[in-house]
Amino acid sequence: MIVYNLKVLMHKKSFKDKKKCTYNDIVSKTGMSKQTLSRINITPNYTIFAENLEKLCNYFNCTPNDLIFNCTPNDLISIYPDETN
Repeated sequence: MIVYNLKVLMHKKSFKDKKKCTYNDIVSKTGMSKQTLSRINITPNYTIFAENLEKLCNYFNCTPNDLIFNCTPNDLISIYPDETN
């Protein structure tokens, strides 16, 4: 299962910049829609265009490996135990 670390990267950016990182911030800098960001954030295995992947990597100054990881459903339960109930 492909999972995106968008929420984690947003939290890290908020901490680093000492300012909350919001969808509106990302939209204004990347031109992506809020709907796309929301889908990336909450939909496992969401298909993302390479162009959007590049925009997010540029915005967060990261690599695709920082944004995307592959895991099994059991891994997901151990990573996000409160969100699987």
